[in-house]
Amino acid sequence: MVKCSVFISGIIFRRGLSTSTSTIYALSTAPGRAALGVIRLSGPRSKRILQRLTRSAKPFPPRTASLRRLYAPTVTTSSLASEILDDALTLFFPAPKSYTGEDVVELHVHGGRAVINAVMDAVRAYGREPEDDKLARESGEVGAPVRYADPGEFTRRAYANFRMDLTEVEGVGGMIDAETEMQRVAAISAAGGYMRRLYNSWQAELLEISALMAAIIDFSEEGYFDTSGSLFHDSIANTSKLLYSIQKHSYQIERAEILLSGVKLALLGPPNAGKSSLLNLLARRDAAIVSTTPGTTRDIVEIGLEIGGYKVVLTDTAGLRLASVVGDVEAQGIVRAKKASAEADVVIAVIPAVMEDPEWHKVVKDELLTLQEIGVDNILNNYSLDPMPSPQKIIIVALNKTDMLQDPERELPVLVSQISKELNISEDRIFPISCTEGEGVDKLMQDLVKSFEGLADLGSDAPIGASLRVQEIIRNDVVPSLQRFLEHAQGDDVVFASEEIRYAAEAIGRITGETTAIEDVLGVVFSRFCVGK
Repeated sequence: MVKCSVFISGIIFRRGLSTSTSTIYALSTAPGRAALGVIRLSGPRSKRILQRLTRSAKPFPPRTASLRRLYAPTVTTSSLASEILDDALTLFFPAPKSYTGEDVVELHVHGGRAVINAVMDAVRAYGREPEDDKLARESGEVGAPVRYADPGEFTRRAYANFRMDLTEVEGVGGMIDAETEMQRVAAISAAGGYMRRLYNSWQAELLEISALMAAIIDFSEEGYFDTSGSLFHDSIANTSKLLYSIQKHSYQIERAEILLSGVKLALLGPPNAGKSSLLNLLARRDAAIVSTTPGTTRDIVEIGLEIGGYKVVLTDTAGLRLASVVGDVEAQGIVRAKKASAEADVVIAVIPAVMEDPEWHKVVKDELLTLQEIGVDNILNNYSLDPMPSPQKIIIVALNKTDMLQDPERELPVLVSQISKELNISEDRIFPISCTEGEGVDKLMQDLVKSFEGLADLGSDAPIGASLRVQEIIRNDVVPSLQRFLEHAQGDDVVFASEEIRYAAEAIGRITGETTAIEDVLGVVFSRFCVGK
């Protein structure tokens, strides 16, 4: 087992050899008025503080919830009630089988601010009694033996005591920050140890390859390396397979990042087509102003929402029409609409099925021609307006206002076929809807979810979440080292090839934290944690 020193907030944590004598505490639930509040303690004095809080010398069964009365260390009045802090649910987790690897206590108290403050004051007071101060002086500890935890310090101690590696630490952070189902699924794969096991398997393979290369060097004669034998060819073959697996993993992370950071979804179409109405239906609230007056939306309206477990950044844009009939403000809105659509991952072209015109066939055709005149046909086909278009952009047509058709069963198939030909879009990507009646919107949303799945190219696999730190190590260190190994190996340069394998193994060690050169990454990993975690 690797042991390394970790410097955190003025304290040296030695992985695998925890010597900290301080006990930390914090409110682990959100502050404010609530039904319950959870106060967590970790450290050697946790059990003693629990005994004093409960005035009980009875043993606390490990990992078993028990209802105990908590008492204050000092009495302010002669009333017995002033001694009582709360009736709390208490749990004791003895080391090393706890979250932090130390003795851990959880106090589930009522969530009133006064109750929580009184209990935490008592925790601090019980931890500063004379015998504890003597213990602190004898151990050489600087500072209070019981103190309020720094942000993320519970998880830092878990890392220092080998309860988790850095990928699991980042997974815990991802679980806390998760806003959608897909983000939760991605985070739990890391927090549950999947990433650790995968990266450890890579490192084990690299160690085997490194051993093969070392054998070639050790058994060389007078600097001559035998590169014709099976050992050398096995090393090259195994490295090639591993490189392919790592590059595939990196690709999956990049594709899943689209879903985890938020799919960019833009609404595009002519004025008064119902874009804002559709936005309100998707958002399930009145997020945009709806009016029968053309040109109501003149700027970008952007909201965040969840569709089918996916985080979505939905953008409503100004209606597209000829510049000759709009003012300067609306013209700027149209320019922004084109830009937003060009940058989107998915575009919904909202087109009205009918307007208040007896010759609705002509009206729809004229609207499609108008879209083509201002370049919407380019936006709807490969997005040539953007010099660097987004790859695999998905286009969906929402054929709105179908409730205004006189004979929908007869008219809709004809209209869908016409739009398909005009915009060169498959008929199965055209969805007749009515924002007024709510018809067809559920089917549209189902197709959106399928489109989101296709964006990440996940298939039946769950999304893989990885921090930017991990992505950069894989992309900038691991993959280039393995590529250089293959280049050196093909040139029979055994020594340099062996060094590249070692560099790749060290880089993977930086991902998991199983390396002595880890201090520089810890601040980045733990900086975003909340107090009490």
